[in-house]
Amino acid sequence: MGIERTVAIPGPEGQLDARVMEIDGARTGLVMCHPHPLFSGTMDNKVVTTAARAAKGLGLNTLRFNFRGVGSSDGEHDHGVGEQQDVASAVRYAKEELGWDRIILAGFSFGAGMACLYGCDHAETIDGLVLIAPAVHHFDAPTTLPQGIETWVLMGDADEVVPFDEVEGWVQLVVPQPHWLVFEGAGHFFHGRITDLKASLTDELSVFAEG
Repeated sequence: MGIERTVAIPGPEGQLDARVMEIDGARTGLVMCHPHPLFSGTMDNKVVTTAARAAKGLGLNTLRFNFRGVGSSDGEHDHGVGEQQDVASAVRYAKEELGWDRIILAGFSFGAGMACLYGCDHAETIDGLVLIAPAVHHFDAPTTLPQGIETWVLMGDADEVVPFDEVEGWVQLVVPQPHWLVFEGAGHFFHGRITDLKASLTDELSVFAEG
């Protein structure tokens, strides 16, 4: 299987620190966005790395990156505005520099919000959308999701950071309906449930498996 390497992604505010893992022959990859930069969110968050491991296990490439102002990434936190440009830079890099044909765009918490907003505005650039505990109370959650693109929403019903009821209400109203996976008793960071999260991601994303 592939080995992860460090890369620098050109972004509007400079370079974005990133880690890429590529598998020989794979043309599909997961681009993963991390939780809130102002609350210690980085690409090394365990939910982020768990998603990457699940994708790798399916023979998929992976790319995780730090938003502007996080770690070695240039720039400053932009309250979710410039961060959508960071997502665009990561997707563009995966397609144009790495040559990936299909992109599964994923995110956790704040990162799920950024992935959702970017994916809805640029549906032509992605092939799947994975939203883990999307912080719908912190971003302007859309009323429609990209047509013809599989979308998953994964959420613990004991989330202490993102209100479960608000996410459940959004899932019930948004069209088309995403796949809705609820982890009973799981908190925001899936403490004690990371194995379950990885298993669910592996099962759901198996439709993209290349190995």
